[in-house]
Amino acid sequence: MSQAALPSTAVVLLHGLCSTPDELLSVNGPLRQLGCSVVPLQIAGYSFDAAHPEAPATHFEHWVRAVHDCVRLQRQSHQQVVLVGISAGAGLALSAAMDPATRVDGLVLMSTTLRYDGWAIPPWHFLLPLALYTPIGRLWQYREKPPYGVKNERIRAWIARELENRRVSRAGSATLGVSYLRENDRLLRRLRRHLGQVVCPRILALHAEEDEVASPENLRLLAVGLSSAAVSLKTVTVRNSFHMISIDNDRQQVVRETVDFVRSLTASPPCP
Repeated sequence: MSQAALPSTAVVLLHGLCSTPDELLSVNGPLRQLGCSVVPLQIAGYSFDAAHPEAPATHFEHWVRAVHDCVRLQRQSHQQVVLVGISAGAGLALSAAMDPATRVDGLVLMSTTLRYDGWAIPPWHFLLPLALYTPIGRLWQYREKPPYGVKNERIRAWIARELENRRVSRAGSATLGVSYLRENDRLLRRLRRHLGQVVCPRILALHAEEDEVASPENLRLLAVGLSSAAVSLKTVTVRNSFHMISIDNDRQQVVRETVDFVRSLTASPPCP
């Protein structure tokens, strides 16, 4: 489909917590080829900052405001705005859409994590609030370890090599400080309570059957939470990936579903 055949559409990409836009490179190019303006959003205190790798997180409401401000800016020159988020970025997209003033036409949610219940989550995870909200965790940080959200062994080995020499890889930061985890936890607590306030006509949720971080049960939680909202939700389960579906074995299906969804939005009138 030619660019001229599309209405003016902006797609804002929201990567995962303390990571970089590289997580969503697989959809960036195809969306541009579709004729969309693609905005890989980086947010101070949410995104990984190579110049200040030890900088603490900003308040989660700052993250949400940054998305809102970006959408409002894109509205000035585009008829439609779509948010595409992966992992914590999916939660951030939903949180932004809870504000009617944000006015998004569609959401693509990859590996939505409303609850950390995947097969690789350790049994002591229920103790995490002690690290997040008490002095016990003041000096603690979470260190990424295999499988890095990736089932493909070749890609996993490549990520491991990257993390030997860098603080961040295509799959995210090597470590996550307590402040980032705490602010994301606060965002998720509010999101779970108020999912029914999401204002968005159409949502596509993509999730891996073998997600080691957030089980497919998160799709059911999402559907239940959105049941009171005026939302058309489509869910797609991919069969051969772990958490980072945008770079794993099913990435081509993820790209295809994302592009087809954004293309289908062009047949719908934009948000008033």
